[in-house]
Amino acid sequence: MADTQRAGRLAWLIGTRDRPEYALEQPGFSHQGLEWEPAGAVKMLVVLVVARFMFNLLLKGPTARLAARRGSDAHHRDGRRLLEELWVTAGNLLMLGAALYVMMRKNGGCWFLNTDTCLAGWPNIVAEPEVARYYQLELAWYLHMLLKPVLHYGLPDGRDMLVHHFASLALILVSYGTNLTRIGVVVLGIFAISNPLLHIAKICNQLSLGPLKIGGFMVFALAFFLSRVILVPLAVLKPALLDSRRYIPYAVEDFRFWYYVINVLLVGLYFMQLVWMRSIARVLSSASSHGSVAASDMSAKLDPAQRYATGTAQQAGAAVTANGSSPRQATQRRQAARGQLSQTPSPADPPTLPGTVDVRAEL
Repeated sequence: MADTQRAGRLAWLIGTRDRPEYALEQPGFSHQGLEWEPAGAVKMLVVLVVARFMFNLLLKGPTARLAARRGSDAHHRDGRRLLEELWVTAGNLLMLGAALYVMMRKNGGCWFLNTDTCLAGWPNIVAEPEVARYYQLELAWYLHMLLKPVLHYGLPDGRDMLVHHFASLALILVSYGTNLTRIGVVVLGIFAISNPLLHIAKICNQLSLGPLKIGGFMVFALAFFLSRVILVPLAVLKPALLDSRRYIPYAVEDFRFWYYVINVLLVGLYFMQLVWMRSIARVLSSASSHGSVAASDMSAKLDPAQRYATGTAQQAGAAVTANGSSPRQATQRRQAARGQLSQTPSPADPPTLPGTVDVRAEL
């Protein structure tokens, strides 16, 4: 069959193959709405960055005051952490809603509990335009997360989260470029389930919301375990490693390189989930044995995030309360007011030198 009858965006992959399975029967497959448009992802990235700056402008003051009033220590009184968690929570809820909508309404019947249609018939899998827009949104979100230390509109993530972001970006690009979007949507949807719950738990912990400090974390831990530890092998690894050999054996034979690239990425991501699950279990064990304070202290060692230096006394290690004093000075004034300390003023906290970083807890 002539090359003009092959999929436009898969010509780079199957254009030189003569198998009849690669001949397209569905004319809608090459619909322009399915073509990758870099401009669309760039526009979404610009919107996210502008929205983040506006979010910071409107909520920086209120979150700083709230964190200073509710935080139990200098780390939790850092208003920038609360601002970061609120933004990421909102973004993750958006990602989760988009993933569930596309998966349940626009993914050809492929979802968590039914993966039979995820690979069957490749490459003649007709994806709807909403899938391309969802992929662009996911790409823009991860790129905006990676740009935080460059544009200084948020707190950079730790090294393991950076690895996770890059692996996710690779999977997004590879799954779209090879027309494996159905299984790709399932992967993104599964990984989106526990994300907002994690950041809600962080907010509860930072604001010392009583039982929710550990209760929120327990809800997140349960969702993480069910989605990323139990569901990933069944709904992701099994289709990618095993079902692909049954539904598209010709593709596995012809494109072994991509078969191994995709599966190595998926297995690598799953291994990261197991490592994180072990850390989560340690926090829960500490809470059970020693209480929420000990669990919060232990969580500080799990996934430290490097904070960028701003070159001022209010940078990474020197969070400032709403009235302009450092957390240590504010604490000492409150204690002095209760008669616990003398009224002798304490020396100012030394500023953090430019170029240094402060290692803080994720929770």
